[in-house]
Amino acid sequence: MVSDTQFRISYDDDPDLEQAGQGLQSLPIIAKAIGGANLHYWMMSPAEQVALAFLLAQLRPKIAIEIGTRFGGSLQVLSHYCDHVYALDIDPDVPKRLGGRFSNVEFLIGPSDQMLPPLLDRLGRERAPLGFALVDGDHSTNGVRKDIDHLMRFRPAVPFYIVMHDSFNPACREGLRRAQWSSNPYVHVVELDFVPGTVNPAPAFRDQLWGGLALGVLLPQERTGRFEITARAEQTFKTVRAAQRSLLQRTASRVKRMLTKRSASR
Repeated sequence: MVSDTQFRISYDDDPDLEQAGQGLQSLPIIAKAIGGANLHYWMMSPAEQVALAFLLAQLRPKIAIEIGTRFGGSLQVLSHYCDHVYALDIDPDVPKRLGGRFSNVEFLIGPSDQMLPPLLDRLGRERAPLGFALVDGDHSTNGVRKDIDHLMRFRPAVPFYIVMHDSFNPACREGLRRAQWSSNPYVHVVELDFVPGTVNPAPAFRDQLWGGLALGVLLPQERTGRFEITARAEQTFKTVRAAQRSLLQRTASRVKRMLTKRSASR
């Protein structure tokens, strides 16, 4: 039986401004799924954690790539289910912070725009069984687009699943849409809202759109039918964005009127 103390919950009065109000943060069954009692700090929702763990448990990739490691939250799951993981990050302290914990992980330090192409070229020449990639590094539109475009140069030898975190964030989502998915004939599926994101309640990110997992699937055989990017939460995304823009416009108009009145009264 699982006790209440094994659930990690962040309430509205949590002193951590990045976590306050997030609610349920993790489930003890996730720790059980990866054979550990304690989880590294993991900036994914429980739904995202479960989805990632489920995919990896079913796929059991021989080789995986993670772009963006930070505290090792998702890396702990990749390491558990994959034979070998290449972890890319710009922070030189990542290997020291996580050193010795993951014996099957090779850390590559530097911008993904520089580190990823030679790694993919080598794996491609070797026809290596690259079966999974997690894109969670540079969250700018151009950064996300570049990471995906590099991955699109790869011809898979086995089913290759690409998961992208924060697909609900406007900059990330735009980068995903701009990426050259259709240039790779082995891409069969791209869904931006495999797990939908949310409007963040934490004070540090209040009302910002974050979270969500996008999913792309490449197969060894070329696609023959229709291909287009799908997004099952697109209407939700557009509705929230429209509401945000309307609020900003009303606020700007109110501020402008106040300033005009102050100027006139002088």
